[in-house]
Amino acid sequence: AKFRHDKIREAAYGRIGANERVRYHHDIGMALYSNIPGFDADANVMLFTTVGQLNRGISLILEYPSEMRISIAEMNCKAGMKAIECSNFESAYKYLKAGIMLLPDGSWNYHQTLCVELYSLLSRAAYALGILDDAFQASKMIIENIKMIEDKLDIYILYIKILFAQDDAVKAFNTCRWVLRRLGENVPPPEVVEDIGVHATVKTTYSMYIGFSTSELLGMEESKNPIHIAIMNFYRELIFVSFKVITKQLIYYYICRWAQYNSTNGFCRHTPECLASFACALNDWFDFSRESYKIGKVAVDLMKKYDVVSDCAPFVYLAVYSSVALLVEPYQSCADMLQRGYEFSMSKGDTDLASRNLVLMVQNLYFGGTKLSVLKKTISSRIHLETQRSHQILLPFWLIFEDTVFTLIGDQEMLSPNIEADLTEGGTVSSDYLDFLCHQRMQSSYWLGHYDRAKYYAERKIRQGLLKFKSIVSEFYFGLTAIKIFQRKGKKVWINRTEKSIASMKKAAENSEWNFQNKVYLLEAELSSVSKHIDNDEALEKYNKAIEAAKRSKFIHEEGLACELAGFHCNRVGDKTNALNFLSRAKECYNEWGSRMKVKFIENQIRRINATFD
Repeated sequence: AKFRHDKIREAAYGRIGANERVRYHHDIGMALYSNIPGFDADANVMLFTTVGQLNRGISLILEYPSEMRISIAEMNCKAGMKAIECSNFESAYKYLKAGIMLLPDGSWNYHQTLCVELYSLLSRAAYALGILDDAFQASKMIIENIKMIEDKLDIYILYIKILFAQDDAVKAFNTCRWVLRRLGENVPPPEVVEDIGVHATVKTTYSMYIGFSTSELLGMEESKNPIHIAIMNFYRELIFVSFKVITKQLIYYYICRWAQYNSTNGFCRHTPECLASFACALNDWFDFSRESYKIGKVAVDLMKKYDVVSDCAPFVYLAVYSSVALLVEPYQSCADMLQRGYEFSMSKGDTDLASRNLVLMVQNLYFGGTKLSVLKKTISSRIHLETQRSHQILLPFWLIFEDTVFTLIGDQEMLSPNIEADLTEGGTVSSDYLDFLCHQRMQSSYWLGHYDRAKYYAERKIRQGLLKFKSIVSEFYFGLTAIKIFQRKGKKVWINRTEKSIASMKKAAENSEWNFQNKVYLLEAELSSVSKHIDNDEALEKYNKAIEAAKRSKFIHEEGLACELAGFHCNRVGDKTNALNFLSRAKECYNEWGSRMKVKFIENQIRRINATFD
């Protein structure tokens, strides 16, 4: 019955001419408008319906006196605000565009507050939708029409985000510095920082925090000074955009300046983001210590204290759970926190931070042995979304991930040479992209049995000194690769390389047995397997420990790898029965992981061994 009713209504509506429809919507809207007393009730459920009808008759409303147009513009502003609160940015965009259209000439002089609200909300909605030109023009309109810097700090923050999204990171960076200078905080340009010395600045900043316990840091007095809070906020944006402008060493300097300002002028609602960034800087600059993890966890706890979880979580979770926490907490739990960071980002309409949280969440799921089919679905969906956006900053990262996962699954026979071409000597790729590409290529090459390629990527990655956590994981695969190269070339330098990897893994396992202990056992097992005076029982014991440790941590891929390498060891020493048992277990693990490529490889190895039985 409802279907028939809808069809009858559609047919009746279709018989009304276009000009008449405008008049009908206008009349309905005005009838509803006259029944909204004073238009002050926030909970008025008729707001969206009324504004929707009025906007469809907007050509008639434009002929009304200024007072009426302002009133309906205010309604659109309120509807846009409510829509944004519900994360309905598309509807908000339409309401706010209509509201701005209704503004009479001279509104910036006589209705400045309404103008600021409409344009700032439009800029926010357009930014969330990726309509960057509209977002830019709306924010620029406020900047040009408001004279006092203190009255447009919020829009400057959004303006900087928009510039960054438009790939104008240099202008975004310089705008941050300009605003900070106007607020009394003189931040030196990068060329001056190089002369100051970054190492000394990091040590000085570290000394300002090292003496405080967790409870003391959490108990610091909160600053209520609005200028101090604004300066902290602009430091945050400076750090965020600087990753596309300057080297990581210089970024550490600006992070330390931020942390020094925070320590000197008092904690505030932006302190969690500051301390999360500082924890990352400490972790990358020095050898890992519990101190950097402690500061990172304080950042997480301070969000709750200041009731700013929804505002700070996207940045804090990204910084902490893609860096320092990975050296202590399980991959899987870090992935869960990055998922939360993604959700908070999306609810705020911050698509850039959302994408960054998501790409690192998927990476952690990959480290943790999540089924490849699950990763494939997420990656394919994300690539589709990224290609629809006007700014595709993270699309190259997703394409690298797609290449890795599709190859491991068996959907393609080899890694894409097009992506490989981006790593040519002298190429102009960002350090983040280079880090990600080297890391993914190194692991993929090892899984494919391309050990010389794995060696190339590992050496380049470690030589570049890129992100510490990924460098530790790189050490693991480099150690395994070195064993394979030693078996082929017999040079002791490769044994030394594996011993170095074992030392790195043992140090990492002191802080997280869950993430790294299985890797220690497997490297030790491989080293025992190729030693001149091989002890078969000792090697088997370590292989079994590696298998059980990987199983406890739910690393199904590394459980399969340990079984595979144990099978090869047994075959080399003539124990074909155990070799087949281990390889059968490896096949089960790889099948559960979803790697048809590895399953096919193991099946071929099993056939070869079976063919040697009498």
